Amino acid sequence: MAINLSILWTAMPFIIRNMGGAEEHVGYVWAANMFGYMLCLLLFTTGWGHLNPRHATRTAAAAMLAATLIMLGVVYYAIGLEQIGKTSLIWTMILAGTFAGLAMSLFWPYLMSWVSADFEGITLNRRLGTYNGMWSGAAIIGPLAGGFLVEKSTLGPVLAGAGFLVICFLLLCLAKDHSAGTAAAAKPINLPEFPMDPGLVLRCKWMARIVLFCSWLCLGVSRSQFALLFKEIGYSETQFGILITIFGVCNFLILTGAGRLGFWHFKPWLLLGIPIVLAVPLLLILFGRSFWVFLVAFVIMGLGFGFAYSSHLYYGAYGSRNRSTQMAIHEITLSLGVIVGSGAGGYLSGKLGMYWPYWFALIVLTLGWAVQMVVWSVVKPIESDMADHANRHIALEGH
Repeated sequence: MAINLSILWTAMPFIIRNMGGAEEHVGYVWAANMFGYMLCLLLFTTGWGHLNPRHATRTAAAAMLAATLIMLGVVYYAIGLEQIGKTSLIWTMILAGTFAGLAMSLFWPYLMSWVSADFEGITLNRRLGTYNGMWSGAAIIGPLAGGFLVEKSTLGPVLAGAGFLVICFLLLCLAKDHSAGTAAAAKPINLPEFPMDPGLVLRCKWMARIVLFCSWLCLGVSRSQFALLFKEIGYSETQFGILITIFGVCNFLILTGAGRLGFWHFKPWLLLGIPIVLAVPLLLILFGRSFWVFLVAFVIMGLGFGFAYSSHLYYGAYGSRNRSTQMAIHEITLSLGVIVGSGAGGYLSGKLGMYWPYWFALIVLTLGWAVQMVVWSVVKPIESDMADHANRHIALEGH
């Protein structure tokens, strides 16, 4: 699934451009895909916790394959039959992407709850680390393939995406229902009390949620609008694929490492540094022109992005009695980041200029950092409050 998505959505800005679409269309197509995903999560997923993950994920893969085949037909009609610039075809692509997003809501949350259920603590972290390593490892392959294929043929990435969806469906058919956690979505798990301070857990969870939104907003801007800017400067689609591949490698390393090591758990000051880290690649994109400067930008973005993703996934799942709901919240948060980043980025690029999306992202990062500081100040660790009260009591007794 990750290979399919990374191939298709790396190539999508160039596909829309080759069909005669504008910057706004490039931004809207991924925003619409994630809007459909988020909408379905909000409306249905929390009430569908009884669904068997194996059946839900197979249904999702089949529906996404149908949407991809529609895209294949539209691209063939636009390019092969010389209907370039026809607005109705571009909007059909956007609608097909929206339908694929709706279907995807039955995939990732159920897969994550299937993988992580019945695990806690270090075992949970390693389980999620393995899961993150799989999808982020696959996402290393996809962007380079997507950039290469779209440079050779506009139809190529869509065909490849459909092929990997077929493989995904077949693999899901081989999965066993008795795999760990199959029944976890059906009823809550009786978990022990928090071994950590619940106030600290709440603080980390909300700070991680803010950086998850900000990181996916940056990704929404860079994966949609930067593709056009990069091409405008004089670089090729394959070189753009190389950048996204490097991003994927760094993301993979952080996700895998975070899943094996636990030293970063419950250290909110690390989360406070992520918006600052993510601001650096945006500044490099704004003022850089060299391929190597852009390469450094995507290395830094991949590192910050991976830590933001790992943090929210762990803190959201930690101690939760309803994993499928927490996974849905995780996916809704990142979807909202893509919707705002890709949608607003496309609008700003079309109306105000190709560099405005990155200034917008910097403003959002600044606001996100400020909100994190508010969370840091307002959400107090309970144990600390109790310790302060005890110290005051001792001091009074001393007097």
